[in-house]
Amino acid sequence: MPELRQDPLSGRSVIVAENRAARPDQFATKNGRGVDVCPFCPGHEHLTPEATAVYPADAHAPDTQWRVRVVPNKYPAVELNASGDRGEAAVGVHEVIIESPAHVVSLSDISGEDARLAFVAYRDRLQTLRQDSRLAYGLVFKNARADGGASLEHTHSQLIAMSTVPADIQFELAKAGEHRMLHGSCAFCDLIDGELDGARHVIDTESFVVFCPFGARFPYEMWVLPKEHRESFEATADAELAELAELMQNLIRRLEAILDSPAYNYWIRNAPYRLSSHDDYHWRIELTPRMTRLAGFELGIGCFINPVSPEKAAAQLRSVTARVV
Repeated sequence: MPELRQDPLSGRSVIVAENRAARPDQFATKNGRGVDVCPFCPGHEHLTPEATAVYPADAHAPDTQWRVRVVPNKYPAVELNASGDRGEAAVGVHEVIIESPAHVVSLSDISGEDARLAFVAYRDRLQTLRQDSRLAYGLVFKNARADGGASLEHTHSQLIAMSTVPADIQFELAKAGEHRMLHGSCAFCDLIDGELDGARHVIDTESFVVFCPFGARFPYEMWVLPKEHRESFEATADAELAELAELMQNLIRRLEAILDSPAYNYWIRNAPYRLSSHDDYHWRIELTPRMTRLAGFELGIGCFINPVSPEKAAAQLRSVTARVV
């Protein structure tokens, strides 16, 4: 069973999940080619656990071909029925969001409708899991390509809902509360106002703004925030999800144009499910290509070395024209 452990000095949490070692690795097969049978492709649904949610091509005809499927992870990092034999159990839910029936490796390669439905699934599953009193925090994240941490090449995301609030989220909440006490405003809204026309600004749409953060840890790291103050991703309306999905595809295509199709990750930084108040929080998506590897300095003290300034990265991202599919 997965086990949640906490370092007594730093407070950092670690999940020990030995079953994760049994995951398939399509990227490690001979000549780098994927295996012949993909469990995420249509017709192979029997190779995954039974779906917890299915999004068909036609919402009025649910028996039509699925466009997005959500299934329990076969090799979960957390489990609702976990019991800690040696320490605290890693209680939670671990799901996979299969973003398209198309066997492609990147969100940039699927249809706009599939991307929209994937983001709808993110919201819906976070909303559903919020109702479980055993769960305190939900994280949606995407690992794309082998260096991004994907073990299967078929484009997909994951959702892990945990029984505890991660320490870094608690720290952000404390800093945001401190900012409001000192300035009477949301720290993230103030950040948006400062970046809209600055050197680190990349692009904005009607509802969202994108910039490379001042303290970017990784080259070409981008943050995507709603312009309207909103604590939780679950409150995002359908029209905004369509806008967001199109924006994320645009940003990934820009990265792929500049960096020759890199591995990448993105994740949704969200407010916890249950706290007395999260009015000070403002959800965001963090998107970063995998260009550098963590070395001794980063691992030793947790301070990152970024070889590309966020100002230079933003200028390059603004100048490139994203391909259209």
